[in-house]
Amino acid sequence: MPSAELFQEVDARLSEIKQLFTQLASESPSAVPTEGARSRGLDHIDLARMMLWARTLLESEVATDLFADPAFNILLTLYVSRHDGQDVSTSAACTASGVPTTTALRWINALTRRGMVRKRSLPTDRRFTYLELTDDTRAALERYFDLILDRGLKQLAP
Repeated sequence: MPSAELFQEVDARLSEIKQLFTQLASESPSAVPTEGARSRGLDHIDLARMMLWARTLLESEVATDLFADPAFNILLTLYVSRHDGQDVSTSAACTASGVPTTTALRWINALTRRGMVRKRSLPTDRRFTYLELTDDTRAALERYFDLILDRGLKQLAP
């Protein structure tokens, strides 16, 4: 795929993700459940870990080349890593993306330009860049997780 087409595809998919996060951010607090799912022992981090596992399973068991979603893989990895107190280097995020490094770097740069991910260098060694979610993106992911957990609990309710 020529790089111009790939950039357009990356940009279009990021626009869709940002639109979803913007929609979630505009939800009124009463529309976003928070305590119901957590009171039953389910939480955001468990769901994020399960989503990462499910994505890996889908790619390994069904078709690697059909289900690549590097932006979502990166966002989930950054979310889980923050919870675990681990820094995520740019190269680790590239690996987590599930796509070639050059493609992953385009996704990382696009996420950064859109204000969803922030780059941070070490003051002692600027050769290493670490990535982290912005507060708005973290909050949008948590609302997204709440909506999934709430819907799942409604489906399981007798």
